[in-house]
Amino acid sequence: MKRTGTKAAEPADTETTSPESTRSATDALRRPPVSVNGRILQANWREQLPSKVGARDRMAEWAARYPLVGEIAGELRSGEVRKVFWRRPKAQAEGMWARRPSRERVRQVLVERRVLIAGMAAVAVFVAADGQFGGAVDGPPLAPGEALHVAIAYPPQLLSNPQSATRMLAAIDAGEKRREALVVAAAARATLERAKAEAAAAASGEWQDWMGQRAPVVPGAMVPGSTPSVGGFSLPAKGAFTSGFGSRWGTLHRGIDIAGPIGSPIYAVADGTVVEAGPAQGFGLWVRIRHDDGTISIYGHMYDFFVSQGERVPAGMQIARIGNRGDSTGPHLHFEIVQNGQHVDPQAWLAMHGLRLN
Repeated sequence: MKRTGTKAAEPADTETTSPESTRSATDALRRPPVSVNGRILQANWREQLPSKVGARDRMAEWAARYPLVGEIAGELRSGEVRKVFWRRPKAQAEGMWARRPSRERVRQVLVERRVLIAGMAAVAVFVAADGQFGGAVDGPPLAPGEALHVAIAYPPQLLSNPQSATRMLAAIDAGEKRREALVVAAAARATLERAKAEAAAAASGEWQDWMGQRAPVVPGAMVPGSTPSVGGFSLPAKGAFTSGFGSRWGTLHRGIDIAGPIGSPIYAVADGTVVEAGPAQGFGLWVRIRHDDGTISIYGHMYDFFVSQGERVPAGMQIARIGNRGDSTGPHLHFEIVQNGQHVDPQAWLAMHGLRLN
């Protein structure tokens, strides 16, 4: 008789999950990700943190790692302060002294390391020689004509805080500006004195030398002689003609140069009115005169001047002295002529009025 029956069903290989774990997993998925410094942490980052260790356990672990510290702490707790601060250091010092090398060992090390020791001694000697000697070299008083040879050089006497080139240039520039201001003030005083003299002469009706054709002499100015005057026009200065009008060094030289010693007189080339007298960029000091026909004459690189803005000057009157101020390579007068707003050749302009440079 064949035996038959039903086979029992095997349990499925499935993993059962509790409702709590399902809920925590769902909450973890719903929870927004946590980022630190741009890095996203895992959802279970809290579970991966190291377990906290109490302070007492850490101290016990540290004392077990360093037993000597534990002994000293125990002695301090028991009140053995003298043992900690006196007996223990004394015992350590005696132990180090007992372990000191013998004379034979020291001699052996010196012999073995003689090259290294000699090199270190040489380096020390060079370092000491390179340093400054702070003491004084004393000795017996020297007789006349006797010299004392000292092996150690005296240290150089240097300023603790030397001035920089920028500060020195600024000081020079400030001094130049003060000198220019004094020149302008002196010219204003000279103009005022001439105005007073003119007013007094006109009121008294007396004839003065400055009212003639000769140029008036400014007090304190060097006047070696007057310039030739033709038809109310005069040469601007006496001297050597060194540079003409036109292209020079890749730029336009808008005037002519007349070289002469510093302090040589400069004259107004024609009757006119001073429109500017003072400092100017590149010229140092300059004077600009507008003449009756509208022509403007310009005088630059002057040492000083004796006229002021608005003053009326005749042809041949000394208005300044030759200098070397501004962008200049030597004492000379830079002279320009402007007609109808355009620079013209001053040498040709002077020749049109019968004047010729030497």
